[in-house]
Amino acid sequence: MCGRYTFIFDASSLQEAFGLVPPGFTIKSGHNLGPGQYIVIVRPERGQRVADLAHWGLIPGWVKDPNAFSRPINARAETVEEKPSFRTAFKRKRCLIPATGFFEWKAEGRAKQPFYIHARDGGPLAFAGLMEDWQGPHGEVMVSACILTTTPNELMAGIHDRMPVILPPAAWDLWLDPAAQPRELAGPPGALSRRGPGRPPRGHRRGEHPQRRAGADRAPGAGLTGPASWRSARSRPGRGRKERFKPKRPEMNGDGRR
Repeated sequence: MCGRYTFIFDASSLQEAFGLVPPGFTIKSGHNLGPGQYIVIVRPERGQRVADLAHWGLIPGWVKDPNAFSRPINARAETVEEKPSFRTAFKRKRCLIPATGFFEWKAEGRAKQPFYIHARDGGPLAFAGLMEDWQGPHGEVMVSACILTTTPNELMAGIHDRMPVILPPAAWDLWLDPAAQPRELAGPPGALSRRGPGRPPRGHRRGEHPQRRAGADRAPGAGLTGPASWRSARSRPGRGRKERFKPKRPEMNGDGRR
């Protein structure tokens, strides 16, 4: 699986790496992004690639109550066309998920050792992703996404039995084209390296972004903010009442920051 990854980009480097229209929101690096947080995705729009923000945890359009749904962060590439949670997104709403590396844990007895996997040349990675635009009963919209996984390559085989599907640049347009039905796209764009064992990244709380990479020194604060960001806000549960899922747009000041 893929449950933690790094996103070390600013607007300029992201735009250059993925050939994007200039992002319309503020971008900050994320050194330990996890499920439930907002992540940057790349999607097609009018023949161009654009950046957007998405909740990491896919919410299919047919879901009535997101609080009662598991919101998967990964989809198995081998069965993505068959599973109800993923098949519509696979046919019509594929995306790229930019990254600079990802974490995986190797089980050693009762302990688990963290490893950080990245491109050997330090270049960007593009995970194959799926996205959905869930619409609530009151017109609220939540963009969500998940990462496809596949069987491990030689580097990863000794660590875990799954790894993200990593697309080479030549496959990006094919993956983003809803008219195409890509096959056999799993595999890294180039040589990967791994770093570890090391200290595991610190856990995160809702709205917070941990700041440690496995086997690395402390990194500066991380986060993603911008006008396209919709935060997942839950009302406090009252007695006998059910929690409602209410995506909420954060307030911004003049420079696009909260």
